Amino acid sequence: MEIVYREMFLEDLPRVVDLFRELALEEAEVSFAEILSEDEIKSWLTDEDVFVYVAVDENQLLAVFRAIRGKQNKRHAAYLTVAVGKKHRGYRVAKELTLYSLERLKQAGIKLVRTYVYSNNRASINTVLSCGFTFAGSVYQHHYDEALDAYVDDLIFHKIL
Repeated sequence: MEIVYREMFLEDLPRVVDLFRELALEEAEVSFAEILSEDEIKSWLTDEDVFVYVAVDENQLLAVFRAIRGKQNKRHAAYLTVAVGKKHRGYRVAKELTLYSLERLKQAGIKLVRTYVYSNNRASINTVLSCGFTFAGSVYQHHYDEALDAYVDDLIFHKIL
């Protein structure tokens, strides 16, 4: 597998929508699963405060990384979301895409990044920790998960670039 990490282009749009639909069908607990509008995704590409990178292997889109920079006195920071297609999890794609993207964000002048990860999402917790993020707190009992019959916290992680 020859994975390429790069900026998202308009031609990637159909594959990004397909990935987000796959996440929605899977009922993945990632905000991308709620985004099914091509127009919304397309708007990211023209917004100077949204940075989108992808992992691709030939014609397959494996993962999407999005960072949203804060406004006004919060422009130094960005909020991150990453999602990997189900077939490509467990191959360090999220970690490599995140590290690639963080370097680009640093070049764009972003000094701090944050992400929120559900406390029952061990894979994502391991990924952000392996990328050098620090645990910064939690939103205690963020939501109730009926399948688990338990409350899930939203863990806050940050990294200084």
